[in-house]
Amino acid sequence: MQQPDVLGRRIGAAIIDIGIAFLILLVVGGLFGNDVGPDAPDSARFGALDRLLFLALVVAYFIGTETAWGQTIGKKVLALRVVAADGSAPSTRAIVVRNLVRIVDALPAFYVVGAIAFFASGQKRQRLGDMAAKTRVIASDLPPDQPAAPPPPPPDEDVIAQIMR
Repeated sequence: MQQPDVLGRRIGAAIIDIGIAFLILLVVGGLFGNDVGPDAPDSARFGALDRLLFLALVVAYFIGTETAWGQTIGKKVLALRVVAADGSAPSTRAIVVRNLVRIVDALPAFYVVGAIAFFASGQKRQRLGDMAAKTRVIASDLPPDQPAAPPPPPPDEDVIAQIMR
């Protein structure tokens, strides 16, 4: 059975995961942000180290959850999972690669590069991180892709005719 296009689910999962990243941002800002004034926006509270800590925690969230479960919390909620291109479980290296390239996919904002790659990849529907890691995202609530059945053998008459030529 061919996997359906999971674009809508991937967008929904990304929104959930961005919400989790936002919670991480609030925690980092609350614990480590500088107090610059009660009316200052949260972005003014972050120094360079705070931003690096936030980025490291978000990347660790994606790598950790996908390594442990093959899916982030957003993917789990929407019944998606990451697999290797052949349908097997992806290696830790593949998970790390796909999530480090996520930074490029997210450029310049709102995953524009990732969306272009996703649609340009045709039926594969892969973002740059998936291409680099040789992974794909599939619906986990459907049976995995089954290889196509081999064609039936030719009728005996055709075999005999080919031999006689």
